Amino acid sequence: MNVLFATDGSKSAEQARQLVASVDWPAPSHIEVLHVDQLFAEDLQVPAGTYSAAHEKVREQLTSEIDRVKASLSRSGRQVEANVVINRPASGIIAEARRRNADLIVMGSHGRGTLASAVLGSVSAEVVDHAPCPVLIARTPRITRVVLAHDGSDGARQAEEVVSMWRFLQGLPVRVVSAWSLSPSYGSLDAMGGGFMSGEVYQQLVDDLRAERTRTAGEAAKRLAGNGVQATAEVGEGPTAETVISAAKDFGADLIVVGSRGQTGLPRILLGSVARSVLFNAHCSVLITRQRTDR
Repeated sequence: MNVLFATDGSKSAEQARQLVASVDWPAPSHIEVLHVDQLFAEDLQVPAGTYSAAHEKVREQLTSEIDRVKASLSRSGRQVEANVVINRPASGIIAEARRRNADLIVMGSHGRGTLASAVLGSVSAEVVDHAPCPVLIARTPRITRVVLAHDGSDGARQAEEVVSMWRFLQGLPVRVVSAWSLSPSYGSLDAMGGGFMSGEVYQQLVDDLRAERTRTAGEAAKRLAGNGVQATAEVGEGPTAETVISAAKDFGADLIVVGSRGQTGLPRILLGSVARSVLFNAHCSVLITRQRTDR
């Protein structure tokens, strides 16, 4: 497995390092420890000809730091290397993931200088939006229980495949969670028969939707169990993101896996609304899976 661990030396990155260290990555695996730093010419206050020398000095200092991280991740069956890149952090991480054909990017939820009140650092958010592969945003130092959000869509099936195929997730208890709720327009109707929909039709709509989600979760859990995963199913009523996060808390999960559609070209909706809401509001680590983009 080809893993890119992006670190900036922050407390959040240290938590991500602990998670990377704790995972039983399949052998052989390649882990790249990447630190991307950025220098702005206007801040250096030195002649233009010395920029490259300043970059090299920063690179040397950072290399010493991440070499220590590299040593802490070294295990039998792993090839671990360290790399320093001078670039915009998000751009550098994305470019390196493409260059390395990474299977997974792991990073913390906050970088240095990020406001403590922010739910997700700007670098992490940008990487998740533009990454060519799945991204694991670490909020916990290890993974012991997993919740898989599933609505039967192609994105959810892709997330299911990741849980089924990635060995470090296969041996963990997994709860497949599917949520149902009526759209606001339906939810505002009078279930006793007011408006244009009778109470009988309304109830049939509710029953059908609940049954469809129950089937979706049950079939996904059955497929996972067939691949050796300890999977159970749960169906909840309410908005999907809220239901999934609540289920993760009840299950004691420290990872939520959620699929997302690919890039749309509109930055504010690069992630599906459910994936974004889970990512920004979950108490635990979140793995966003998505279709690989052109490398």
